[in-house]
Amino acid sequence: WHDFDEVLSTQDPAVAEVKAGNGGVFFATNQTLGRGRFGREWISVPGDSLTMSLAFSAYADHPRPYLVGMTVAVAAAAVIHCELAWPNDLVADGHKLGGILTELVLDDKGRRIPVVGVGINLNQKSFPPEISEIATSVALDNGGNQDARRVAEAIVARLALMPEPDHWSDLAPVWNLFDHTPGKKYRTADGHEAIGLGIGPEGQLVCSIDGETTSILAA
Repeated sequence: WHDFDEVLSTQDPAVAEVKAGNGGVFFATNQTLGRGRFGREWISVPGDSLTMSLAFSAYADHPRPYLVGMTVAVAAAAVIHCELAWPNDLVADGHKLGGILTELVLDDKGRRIPVVGVGINLNQKSFPPEISEIATSVALDNGGNQDARRVAEAIVARLALMPEPDHWSDLAPVWNLFDHTPGKKYRTADGHEAIGLGIGPEGQLVCSIDGETTSILAA
């Protein structure tokens, strides 16, 4: 474990350590410039948010690194008792509780290492106007007050119980316990609106675009 009082993003020290040949869990009490998928900003609040990154050196050059991130998402959903929406959203009643970001970083041997960032809204009671209609927190969903470090430790411990992320068929039985993908709206890379139908045999999104069923790997 690597602990920080404050960082721009927990991905930054994780990436730096991977490039030096190291791995581990990178946990921050405060993250000031978190990032989500496709470069989106991830807003976090000290004491109210869980922000950590996990560098998986054991999965160097994994042929399906997105499954590593999806496995982390399952572990997180199991700990905070929420649902999942492809590929990595933690949701409750259609609102976003948190998200998982998987990046590939070259280590000192030139291997591709999955670095998985985790951001979860724990104790927030309100959100900025621009996300107030789509965001929620564990406190708003289930009540109580959560300790971010304890939740982080519980997620890491739960990972030990997850199946190895070799193929989607390995992960699907546990993912499906939490799946809330059908019906979710997505925006494809070329700007089309897609409606989620489910998850395909390789872990891709099966969706409907203008009434036609198709599969996509990023949206």
